[in-house]
Formats: sequence, C-alpha cells, structure tokens
Amino acid sequence: MLLGGVHARYADSISGTAALSSLQFSAANTNVAGTISGSLSRFSSGEWVTQLSGFGAAVVPVSGGFSLGLSAGGDGNRIQGGLWNGEASGGILGVLNGGRTMLTAGASLGTVTTIYDSTFSTQILSARLQRRLNTEASMSGGLMAIFSDTVRYTDATLEFTYRGSGVRASVAGGYRFGDFEDDPWGQGHVECSMLPHLTFELTMGRYPQNMVGFTDGLYVTVGTRIGIAGGLRYSSELVPPVEITPLDGNRVRLAIRHSADAQTIEIVGGWNGWLPVPLEREGSHVWSAVLSLDPGIYKYAIVLDGGEWTVPDGVTAEPDDFGGVVATLVVKAVGRFYESDCQERTPS
Repeated sequence: MLLGGVHARYADSISGTAALSSLQFSAANTNVAGTISGSLSRFSSGEWVTQLSGFGAAVVPVSGGFSLGLSAGGDGNRIQGGLWNGEASGGILGVLNGGRTMLTAGASLGTVTTIYDSTFSTQILSARLQRRLNTEASMSGGLMAIFSDTVRYTDATLEFTYRGSGVRASVAGGYRFGDFEDDPWGQGHVECSMLPHLTFELTMGRYPQNMVGFTDGLYVTVGTRIGIAGGLRYSSELVPPVEITPLDGNRVRLAIRHSADAQTIEIVGGWNGWLPVPLEREGSHVWSAVLSLDPGIYKYAIVLDGGEWTVPDGVTAEPDDFGGVVATLVVKAVGRFYESDCQERTPS
C-alpha cells in the first residue's frame, strides 16, 4: 500500500496537487510473474481520478536458456465527471537468458478506448535488452512499435537501475518516432527501505502523449509504501526456511532449506556486490555458509546448479528487474544475537 501525494496533469481537464492512495499485489517465481495495482487520487480542487492496472507473464523453458510464453496487461483511468479510458493487450513472449544478459521480444494485439469515447485495435511489437553489470547495477534498452489504423509510432527507451542495501534507484529516458513525436522524456525513481515493511518512494519526470487521449506533462509523486503482505510467518511447529546463528564478530552461519535435488547451491546478495558464495550440504535439503553480515536489510537469491536465480521454499519472492527473483533478508542485532526476518518466533 502506498500513501502520499501527487502533483500531475491529467489531459487538459484536471491538474494540480492531490492526495494519493494505492494498493498493489505482486507475485513471482522463475516462470510466472504478475502485478495488479489500483489507486485513488483526490485533487485539492475537488476532482478525483481512479486508476487500475495489471500485468502478467508466464514462460516455459525450451532449451539453451530460451523460454517461450504468453503475456497480457492493461490499465484504465476514470476521471470524475464521466471521462474514462483504457487499453489492454496480450500476445506471445520470447526470452533468451544468457546469464548476465537477457533479450526479451514480444508481439501482441490490443484495444484502446480513448477519453473521447472512440475504440480501435492496435498491434504491438517490442524488444528489450538487459545487461547486469558487475556491481549492483544493470542497464536496459528497448524498442516498442505500436500500430493502428490512424496512429503509428515507436518508443526507444534506456534505463539504468541500482540496487543497494535497502535502496533502489533508477533513471529512465526515451524518445518517440512517428506520430505523437515529441521532445525526449524521462523519469527518476528512488525508494529507501526504512524498516522491513516500510519504504519511502519518490518518482518524478515527464511523460509523452499517449493513445488514450492524455496530453504530455510533468509529474511528481512522493509517499510511503507499507508492505501489508510481506514475509511469511511460521508458527513454533514449523521449521523456518532460513535461519541465522551468530558466531563471533559479525560472522553468522546462514542455513537454508530447499527441496530441490541440486548438486550445487550458491547464494548471491547485496552485501558483497552479488558475487556467488557456495553453500555446503549439511543433510537432507539443508545448505549452509558462514557469512560476514552487519545488521541491515539485504536482497538475496540462490542459484541452483549454476542456473537461474530463485529463492528458498516458503520465502516471498519479488522480481529483480532482470528476469529472475530475489527475496529480502533482514538481519537485526539484538544484544549479541542476530535475527533473520524469516526466523521462527514465539508470539509475545
């Protein structure tokens, strides 16, 4: 859930500052990902705007790092006074994952309803190349071509993303060719995790004109996101998937339970620039390693047999913006003891 404020312009009918509340549900694993979000903005002048959007994709591995699947998405807006618009599309998706480089391409059909009550169909072609750098950063570039009976244009975009300990920042820019051609546009986004389920967010930029009838304009949003469906909790009768045992100094023993019948498992995380650290097998589906971890909030994943990133069984996953998934590990200093956010607890 996001609570905050927004300053933006919606078409030519509403502009100004508004209070914003939004709710988002996301789920992901190595082959399926989906997000649904809705928001309500109440402007200081009295008008309100509601927005609903969603996206989902499912892929099936074929061979040699290539996966094939389906994707679908859409969004809609309703403005007080009866104005509304929306668009939706769905089609095929291909993913070629080469480790640190991933190529995604798709083709889809869609439909658009404008704020002027006109409806038409669209055809969309897209391609995106992502490259993970040797630190906590990645870069991506993409092309998306949209065709209809009356409008045709292509958007070229470039994005840089940084993920640190409790911090995520991105800068994106683009240029449009064809109809609706305009000056370059861009966006900046920063989020900082202050607590395990509390994140501060700031987004600002310029958006171009779109097919539903909204004109281009500037926007700024600022707020606090509250995670109301975060990490799973386990009763005292269940075995936690991740346990941390303090050793000496800042050294801890991290034990992970995972049901996969793997020959090797490595852990990667934000504490060391995402360099893989081998885990040792301790028994039936239990793997461990001794790490140097200061108290903090970290993103991490495990790698099975040198393949794709995943997370331990029973741990909430989130997309890593690079075709994989990551999880959150919270290490707290309690006296001389460390505590993981996934560790078993006795209710107080």
